[in-house]
Amino acid sequence: MKISECAELFLMYIEDKSPHTVKNYKIDLKQFQDILKDKDVEEITKADIAKFRMYLQAKKLKSSTIARKIASINTFFKYLIDMDLLETSPITKSHRPKISNKIPEALTHEEVQKLLENTENLMDKVLILFLVSTGLRASELLGIKRQDIVIEREGSLYTIDTLLDEINKNDIAFIKVKGKGNKERLVPITGKTLVVFAEYLKKHNFDEIFPISYLSLWKRIKDLGSKLNIKLHPHKLRHTSATLALQSGAELRVIQELLGHSSPTTTARYAKVNKDQLIKTTKDITKWLND
Repeated sequence: MKISECAELFLMYIEDKSPHTVKNYKIDLKQFQDILKDKDVEEITKADIAKFRMYLQAKKLKSSTIARKIASINTFFKYLIDMDLLETSPITKSHRPKISNKIPEALTHEEVQKLLENTENLMDKVLILFLVSTGLRASELLGIKRQDIVIEREGSLYTIDTLLDEINKNDIAFIKVKGKGNKERLVPITGKTLVVFAEYLKKHNFDEIFPISYLSLWKRIKDLGSKLNIKLHPHKLRHTSATLALQSGAELRVIQELLGHSSPTTTARYAKVNKDQLIKTTKDITKWLND
């Protein structure tokens, strides 16, 4: 994604800050975008950061002003990392703000139910159910193709379209998703999520299941939350999924497999998670959605 696209997302994310703060971020990001000619954020290097700093110094700005502008860009890159849009920041460690250990915010049971009850558009409802049930990253969700989905029934696998007219809440679908580093994994869906998803597939014969951009997805989710006075974005739904999995009693290694996280410890990296554990965790989350 281009700097301008990511900046638009970031500015929406901080819009509840003071007008002065938002204005400063907007100015700083526009300068950064102009100097780097709106590069793709994944292509930005340490040399680009140095170039931006030299530009600021050449304008004879106060050192405090330069420090603030660099801090703005630091915050911007930290946001991109938090949203899984980047893996690392091009800004040197000495310039980076201290990483917070604050637990990510998640929706309450009541907020999720309120969100689903007030979502009338079928695609929007599927997006909410999918993100909460599976914890997929936005990029993983938008990368799903029809041929990536299979149904398991009585020990046999079928393409989604083979059984589309007879899918029920007891069926289990497996979706092949491609995560960070192009690493593939299978994510199960079942229950209410699968039934509503099947209805969506009957009405939309797309090869790409969700033919929308990352920016469009973000805006859709944000708007759904705004109508209910809930600050919402796709990654918050991912955090909600992880929280629900923990509350359902799932082991950390199962949650890591479901979310496609790298393991936090060397030993956990070698732990194996079987299919039944993933299915159980998904079923537990789906039951919570049906309460």
